[in-house]
This record gives sequence, structure tokens and C-alpha cells, in this order.
Amino acid sequence: MLQPRFRQAIVLFGLLCCSISNGYIFGQMSGMLAALHAHDDGINLTNDDISWIASSMNITSVCGFAVAAIITESIGRRKSFTVFSLPIIINWIMLYYAEEMIVFMISRIFVGVCFGGVLSMYIISTPEYTSPNIRGVFLNMMTSVGPGVGTALGHIFGIVYHWRTVALIGIVPTALGAILPMFWEESPSWLASKGRFEECNKAFKRLHGNRATAEMELQILTEVERCKMQKIKENDSTAYFLKKLMMAWKKKYFWNILLLSCVINVYIAAAGKLLYSTLAITMLEEITGSKNILMFTLLVDGFVILGTILSLVLIKKMKMRTLLFSTGITANILLVLLSGCMYFHPEKGGYYAWINCGILALYFIVVNAGPYPVLEAFIGEIFPLEFKGYFFFLSGIVLSFLLFLSIKLADDLFRVLGYHGVFLLNAGIMTLCLIYVWVRLPETKGRTMQEIELYFKNDTFEEVEKVLNGEQIKVLI
Repeated sequence: MLQPRFRQAIVLFGLLCCSISNGYIFGQMSGMLAALHAHDDGINLTNDDISWIASSMNITSVCGFAVAAIITESIGRRKSFTVFSLPIIINWIMLYYAEEMIVFMISRIFVGVCFGGVLSMYIISTPEYTSPNIRGVFLNMMTSVGPGVGTALGHIFGIVYHWRTVALIGIVPTALGAILPMFWEESPSWLASKGRFEECNKAFKRLHGNRATAEMELQILTEVERCKMQKIKENDSTAYFLKKLMMAWKKKYFWNILLLSCVINVYIAAAGKLLYSTLAITMLEEITGSKNILMFTLLVDGFVILGTILSLVLIKKMKMRTLLFSTGITANILLVLLSGCMYFHPEKGGYYAWINCGILALYFIVVNAGPYPVLEAFIGEIFPLEFKGYFFFLSGIVLSFLLFLSIKLADDLFRVLGYHGVFLLNAGIMTLCLIYVWVRLPETKGRTMQEIELYFKNDTFEEVEKVLNGEQIKVLI
């Protein structure tokens, strides 16, 4: 009989492989884009062609969010990972043989759709498989540590090996992400949302055991979902999900959560995580004025990983809001400092290159230690269980469009504003986003998913006490 900790370990390792695979997609693309700019292997593509290859997957990922919303609601969490991971393996094989623009674009469509699906699923699934006291740590592992490691590996392999070889290496984490979910328990939260409470109880106890805190969490989960179903039955609904969705659209909390998620996505795009992941080699060549950038890449990517590892400790020790705003303000100061250094000392090479890369590395330590993992954890926590996939789809449209613009327009912005101007603009946007989050987002550390859901629906955490006392609650479907 497998122990609950071992069952959870299998799930979390599978989720981590999926997140590493997602990060590796962008790391591999950085080396590939640099090679295409240099017309490697006699492939002659224009700068506009290459910018479309770099940015198009951010738009096609919207389709992934939409398809994931449907598939995860239909067949559950664990099977969905296998469904979305298999086409990514096909993408790696296509890239290995790619010669023409059409093949590159087809591979981008494949990987964009599946990247979006896998991203939304591991953000949705991680909170459902973990306990409230460790949820933030494991969400951080999936949204920051895993992608950071995958991106760094892609960058380093892209410098050391040919980009086609790097594509084949990507099959390894993707294949693990496709195979391991076959050995998982299904998500207890998903089972409860479908009214399959007996299966939910069994799956939950297999994953969490019979501890008193686990029993309390299970009680809250099942009672909240029973109350939702009871309200639907009282209204004689025959179209269960559609009825709930239409009711939710009329509620203020629906739009508050959606707007909050959009602001978080604006911050993530402005902070440059994806921009650096995709264009790291090109950016470092421009900033340093050198083609020999392996040491600079190791410095910056090493500090990115250091920041994500540091965040595991900080999230466990600190309140989420405290960590977010202390590191968020520090990151903004570093970005403004980097902008000033590049503006007042535009010289490239020598110790100026090390100063600029050093500040950039420090920035990525701070932003990966706090803002990225905390905000991405909030995204995984704030959406109501029954609408998670659809909230991710709506929020994902905004995120994908922003990321698409950040990559597609990067060359033009760097040419018009310079690197210093772009960094300063991003710092201003990030500051405005932090102000809004300060006003709208409560502390969620130690709260169950149902407590957070009830907070946004009722503007208070008091409703959960009624659940524990066996009282009827105001679920506001």
C-alpha cells in the first residue's frame, strides 16, 4: 500500500517535469532564433519571419487555454496532461527536421496550443493536490523553479550544442510529463465539483491521509460543493454548468477576480520574464557587445535559478503580501538603476558589460524570489473551483496578447526607446500594477481554496466558520 506522501510525490514530480518542459520551450527557442538570425544551415529567413516565429506561440496559446478549459472539465486533471504533452513531443521532432518557414510556423502552432494547455493545467492542479500550508511553496516550484531550470538548460544547451540537438533533448522532460500522470490519483477537488463525493473522499485520503487537518480540509471541500449543488437543484436547473456560469456573470466578484488576474498578467509581461527567456542570447549580445556570452548567460540564468530557489524559503517563512511588496519595490529600484546605468554609460564591453549584466542578474534574483512566484501563486488560488478552466481562458487571452506584443514589438521598442527606455517604461507599469494588487488582494497564506473562494464572493473569511459548524453558507454561485 503506497503512503500518501509517496502518492503526492509522484504527482508533484510529474507536474515539475511539465513545468520544466514548458520553460525549456523558450530556452531552446532563444538559441534557435540566434542561429536563424545568423542564417545557420543555409536557412534564409527575414527578420519579420523570425519575429513571427518568436512571438506566434504566445497567441496560439490562447487556444490552449480554451481547449484545456473544456478537456479538464470533461476528463479530469491527470488525463489532460498526457493529452497535451504528446503533441509537444511531435513539435520537438518537427524542429529537428525544419528547413522552411511553414514547418517552423506549424511547430509554433503545435507547441503554442499545448504550452497554454499545460501551463493552465499545472497552475490549476497544483493547489488541488497540495495542502494549504505548503501550497504556496509547491505552486512556486511549478510556476518559477521548474520553468527557470528548463529555460536555463535551454539557454546553456543552445550555446554549447546545435539548436536541432537541443530540440531533441526536449523530448525527455516532455515524455515524463506525458507518462507520469497515468500513475496519479484524480484531483479530489475536480471529483467534488462533479458531485462524485465518494470518489473524492477516497482520492483525498490516499493523497493526504487521515490527519485532523486533512479531515477538516476535506469537510470544507465537500460541504461547499454540496451547497453549490443544492442551490442549483432548488432552482430546477437542467443545464447545470451553463446555469452556474450565467449566474456568476451577473455577480460583482466575477469581474473583480477577472480584473485582478488581468492586472497580475500585465505585471508578469512587463517584468520581462518571457522576453528574457525567448531573446536571452540576442539581448545579452546587444547589452555586452560580445558574441562570447556563455559566462554572461551562466551569470544571469544562474541568478534566475538562485532567485527561484530562494523564493522557496521566503514563501515558507514570510506572508505572501509582505514578500510580494518588499521584493517588488526592490525589483523596481534595480530596474530603474539598470536603466540609468545604460543611459549615462552607453559604452559596451569591459567592466560596463559586467556591471549591466550584474544588475540584470540581481534584478532577476529579486523578481524571481518574490513577485513572480507570489503573483503566479495568487493566480492559482483566486479562481472559483467550478470555473477555474474558464477563468484561465479569459485571463489567458489577456496574458497571451501581452506576451505576444512584448516579443513581436521587442526589436522596434529597443530600437526606438533603447534598452534603458524599455526598462524604465516597464518599471513604471510594474509600479502601477503593484498599487492595484495592494488594494485588492488579501493575504491567502494558510487559507484553503474554499476559504479564498468564499472571501472573494462574500468579502469576508467568516463564511468558512459556518461550514465547520454545520450551518448553511452563502455560496453566491
